[in-house]
Amino acid sequence: MGVKVQWLVSSTPEHELLVEHVRGYEWPDGSVQVFAHGERESMKALRRLLVAEKDVPRTQMSLSGYWARGRSEDRFQAEKREPVGQIFLED
Repeated sequence: MGVKVQWLVSSTPEHELLVEHVRGYEWPDGSVQVFAHGERESMKALRRLLVAEKDVPRTQMSLSGYWARGRSEDRFQAEKREPVGQIFLED
C-alpha cells in the first residue's frame, strides 16, 4: 500500500491535462481511493473518467471543486447551490 502525489501544472484553462494523465496512469490492482480537490470543471471531468473508465466506486473517492475558473469567489459560492456547480453524475 502506498500513496503517490504528483503535481500537474498547466498554463491553459483546459482540464484535459488532468484527465489524460489519470487515464494513462498504470492503475494498481485492488482497491483504489481517490482524493482530488481542485478547479470545478476539472473535478467534473475526473469524476466522469473515474466512474466510467476506471470503475472506482463513488464511496472510494472524494472530489470537490474548490474554485471555478473565471469566477469570483462570491459567484462561485452562489453557483455551488445551482446545478452548474454540482459535481455529481446523473444515474
